[in-house]
Amino acid sequence: MKLVVEERISVDEGQFGSGTNSPCSTSSPQMFTAKCKAAAAATSEAADLALREINGRKGFTTLDSVARKLQDAVRTYGTLGCATSPTAADTRKACLEPAAVIAQGFPDLRSGANLGLAGK
Repeated sequence: MKLVVEERISVDEGQFGSGTNSPCSTSSPQMFTAKCKAAAAATSEAADLALREINGRKGFTTLDSVARKLQDAVRTYGTLGCATSPTAADTRKACLEPAAVIAQGFPDLRSGANLGLAGK
């Protein structure tokens, strides 16, 4: 499980970055663009992979929680239309939280997998 998830995370993180280097970072000018949307899709796919790999196994509570939180953030980002550079201030503000979760997604998935292997 760890190797499969880690490989996926590493490839996507290499392409999109993470944290403040992510196009979804709230400080990134790309947060409201298709580049963040693509990073969000890759993050969601990595979360889906993690959930398939753990498939309800005990001891992966953190990874399960992280992956589901990422999926929710990606859905919210999409529902709000954040990648289309919304002009309404309230929408732009609402985009900040899911974008921040997405930007941190790869490291959080990696940490969740590591904690899962430790039974947490």
